[in-house]
Amino acid sequence: MLKYSSFIMSDGFKSYNKLCGEGYSHEGKEFNPKDDPEHLKWLHIIVSNAKAFILGTYHGLDSQHIQSYLDEFCFGFNRRFFSTQLFNRIINTCAFSSPISCSELIR
Repeated sequence: MLKYSSFIMSDGFKSYNKLCGEGYSHEGKEFNPKDDPEHLKWLHIIVSNAKAFILGTYHGLDSQHIQSYLDEFCFGFNRRFFSTQLFNRIINTCAFSSPISCSELIR
């Protein structure tokens, strides 16, 4: 069995139990929304925003490129407060990046 250094703490959903068989350490914790309504609030907001981004921009997913879609969402999300720098960063990226061929783009 492989040994990983990751410890995963989750909401106790039973599908996470499979992680133990993969070598991860896992601890599930029951969540009661009446006791703590703020629990995982931001996670739910981010997942909701990612779904809206993918459905609004691409009108669905192609499982072959799901990681690229999520990478694009994370890039935009992590830079959401830097809109004044956006134009200069795009120009800089275009000037110093190599072109990408179609075969490199499609994995």
